[in-house]
Amino acid sequence: MIKKHAVILGLLAISTIFVTSSQLLAQQASGFSGDMIALNDQPSDSTLEYQKWRVTLINSLGFNGGQTRSTTAKYSINIIGGIHGGLDGREFGLLYNIEEYYVRGFQLAGGANVSGGDMMGMNVAGLTNISQGSMAGLQVSGITNISNNSMSGLQLAGLVNASMQEISGFHMAGLANVSNDDLSGLQLSAGLNISNEDIEGLNLAGLINIANDDIEGLTLAGISNISAEDQSGLIFSSFGNISGSSLEGLVMTGGVNLSKDVQSGLMFSGLANLSTEIEGLSISGGFTASQELNGLAISPLNVSKQANGLQVGLINYAQEINGASFGLISWYGNGRKNVDLRYSDGGFIDMGFTTGTHRLYNQLSVGYNPLTADYFKVGVAAGFVIDARDRFKRVEANDLTITHEIAYYEYLTEEFDERNEKQLSYRFLMSKLLNEQMSIYFGPSLNLMYGIEDSSGDLLWYSPLSLNVRESQFDMWVGFNVGIRLFKQEKLPLLGDQPFVTFD
Repeated sequence: MIKKHAVILGLLAISTIFVTSSQLLAQQASGFSGDMIALNDQPSDSTLEYQKWRVTLINSLGFNGGQTRSTTAKYSINIIGGIHGGLDGREFGLLYNIEEYYVRGFQLAGGANVSGGDMMGMNVAGLTNISQGSMAGLQVSGITNISNNSMSGLQLAGLVNASMQEISGFHMAGLANVSNDDLSGLQLSAGLNISNEDIEGLNLAGLINIANDDIEGLTLAGISNISAEDQSGLIFSSFGNISGSSLEGLVMTGGVNLSKDVQSGLMFSGLANLSTEIEGLSISGGFTASQELNGLAISPLNVSKQANGLQVGLINYAQEINGASFGLISWYGNGRKNVDLRYSDGGFIDMGFTTGTHRLYNQLSVGYNPLTADYFKVGVAAGFVIDARDRFKRVEANDLTITHEIAYYEYLTEEFDERNEKQLSYRFLMSKLLNEQMSIYFGPSLNLMYGIEDSSGDLLWYSPLSLNVRESQFDMWVGFNVGIRLFKQEKLPLLGDQPFVTFD
């Protein structure tokens, strides 16, 4: 069955967005309070000399003497650029503001704001904000925000936000958000969100979200989401979701969902779902391939080594199936591969190629009427087979079966041109297994044919019920079928003993 934790993960991911947003707002509200942009009369570092005003022409050359590297200030003005000890207030620089120990407050520079220690508060630079320690608060730069430690709060960069440790909060970059540790919160990038550890929260990238470990939460990428380990939550990309371990939750892509171990939850892809094991619901516009399928796979081509559940597609394949399938051809190592020869009312002799499981089969067929060689028919059918003892208590033999079959036919001329007639049929067939290679069957059918008016007379022996609606004609009749089925067949267990579809 589709695992409950997939739905829970999706709900948790949505909750994470709102929780993270609330936390960010709280951090920003407190971060830009008097704690970060403090105008205190005391230095944060007692080893530095406190100055209320500090005016510098360039580097340490200024109006307060040449020892500004040992000072911190409440107000600092760098006419060209300044190199100082610290900042406990506000600083303005035409080109750069450099503090050797820490920055605590507000900085504005045409070029760069640089701190040899932590950078806290609001820092605005035309080019870059650089901190050897942690970076917290609001940092805005035309090119990069770089921290040799952690980065938290709100960081906006024209190109890159980069941290040697974790990044948390709200980060927007024209090119990439890069973290050597965790990346958490809300990350917006026109290019990449890259983390050497986990990516958590809401991550939007024009190209790729990349994590060397987990990606959790709501993650969107223009091309791919790539993780060396797990991805869980709501994962969206236009090209591919790729994980070195597991994909879990609601995962959607226009291209490929690829994981080394397990895909579980709801998987949607425009091209393919590929994994060692797929659990839950897998829908793909191209194909689904896995070593083991536990659940429901819907795609034009479904391929598994072990299929436990249901495969729906044009072509279904597995070395072994414990479940069922719907399709044109369902080829299984432990399934049926039969040829049917059938005679039905109207004088048609049908030959069908029957595949699928021994309980539920698919059939492709072609029919020909030797009395009138002007046309033939092609069709598809699906049949459900049960042991006769499941319906009739007095039956004791274990080689009698009942089949409910639904079929659809198109009639063609001998030149392979399509005629107007289409036919729907339901058959109730009784079958006797003669040996493992042959069975015979017979039974009635209920048929409906529709086409243009007065076109079906040469196809029917009789039509007790005929109805004309506008230019269309509908004919209904009860027919008969008798046939023989060749090649390997098996006796079926009772329905109460073994269900024909299982979901782990």
